[in-house]
Amino acid sequence: MSGEISIRPSKDIRTNYAEVSALAHKHPVAITVNGREDTVLLSHADFLEQQRTIAEMRERLALYAHLAQSQDDIKLGRVQAMNAVIEDIYKDIDKIEL
Repeated sequence: MSGEISIRPSKDIRTNYAEVSALAHKHPVAITVNGREDTVLLSHADFLEQQRTIAEMRERLALYAHLAQSQDDIKLGRVQAMNAVIEDIYKDIDKIEL
């Protein structure tokens, strides 16, 4: 999907749907109502790609937030030796009644 966008009047959806659809498969199409942009059409594949990109960006932001918190914890000395943490986990597991 390029940065290009076509602008078409809303009546073209009714009268020239095939043309508008073909354009939407190349790049987004802004639909105008009374001369003002109202809606943007894009192909289903481009929509799904946008949704995947948004989901990936959210996941990256969450990861970056965890990494930043980890760096703060290290700087502030909020750390434990790994052996001690593993011992605590084993103790908690032993307390679990099945």
